[in-house]
Amino acid sequence: MPAPETILRLVEQYERNSPAYSAQGYNETQLRREFLDPFFEALG
Repeated sequence: MPAPETILRLVEQYERNSPAYSAQGYNETQLRREFLDPFFEALG
């Protein structure tokens, strides 16, 4: 079964912006809102 489109988009977004996401100013709340919540929502 292929990955849902939402998950593929999240992976692409992360790969494009990984330096910013590794920066010290990027925090856990931002991670949850931008990636974890949409990830788990896509999985149902």
